[in-house]
Amino acid sequence: MKKFIIKIACWLLFLFLLGYGLASIKKYEFYGEYFIRQKINYYDRHGEKYNALVFGSSRMYRQVNTGLLDSATSHKIKAYNLASGGTFFSESMYEYRHTDIHKNVKYIFFEIQDVQPFDVNAYTEKFLYCHDLPTVSFELKYFAHNNDWHSSFLSVSHWFANIFYFKKLGQRDKTVNEFTDYNNGYFPLEKDYKNMVSVRKARSVYLKDTTLIYKNRISAGKSPKKKLNPALVSELKLLAEDCQKKKIKLFLVLPPFSTPADLSEVKAIPGTEILDFSSRKTFGEFYTNGNAYDNGHLNRPGAVLFTKKLADSLSHLIR
Repeated sequence: MKKFIIKIACWLLFLFLLGYGLASIKKYEFYGEYFIRQKINYYDRHGEKYNALVFGSSRMYRQVNTGLLDSATSHKIKAYNLASGGTFFSESMYEYRHTDIHKNVKYIFFEIQDVQPFDVNAYTEKFLYCHDLPTVSFELKYFAHNNDWHSSFLSVSHWFANIFYFKKLGQRDKTVNEFTDYNNGYFPLEKDYKNMVSVRKARSVYLKDTTLIYKNRISAGKSPKKKLNPALVSELKLLAEDCQKKKIKLFLVLPPFSTPADLSEVKAIPGTEILDFSSRKTFGEFYTNGNAYDNGHLNRPGAVLFTKKLADSLSHLIR
């Protein structure tokens, strides 16, 4: 019995070390998100063309028109949009850590986000792959502040599951899609209407009651702004420090449709600039039928408007 237990323990240790090794191989770093994987592969091949990168969720992916940003800044910013749909803070940080940033990069635009709850996507490939030790370390601090012990357990269990997830060996890259090189990584929702069920559903919900966007604008303006989780602020400080070491200017962005937040602690982070477009009162034109695609994103004309305002806000901050 003792020998049997020792054999089982040795096999588990072997599998653990094998899985841990696989998780550190570049080929499998993004096995759970082929959108990001294709964008990273494209950037690896063309990184010398860009002096800026964009990280974040669909609110950066669908709303920061990087081609327009180039011309609107008199070609001072040539950005590639590495953001993708459904990407929350932990995954964006993971993507940043595992991107080989070209020496030409002088600016990074990083979305200020929250941590995605586990209730919907727990143990999916998209949730597993980004749970390395730095991710788990951050999430444990984040959830501990919220006294969310259930999510703390899930974060640790995702790390173990990621290591023992050998299905990653069967990863096959799909045909390179248009979103990788269309307009420097920016891809409007209109172009995905036929391809993605989620896009059609969100659009359908919006069209059923277009007054919701105005109601949400009013209610969001009345709600008091909450401070960011201290763990989130600390992680942004680490990001800023890393950017400073690489001589990169960091812009932290709250794009349209973000939840307004108290950014006083973030503003105190050295070497960063805050670009906050979340105010429904200041930027009311975003929340109109002419500029909204659904109840959470801008349409193509709205993205043009936002990108121009983004470029204007950068005029005195870039050289």
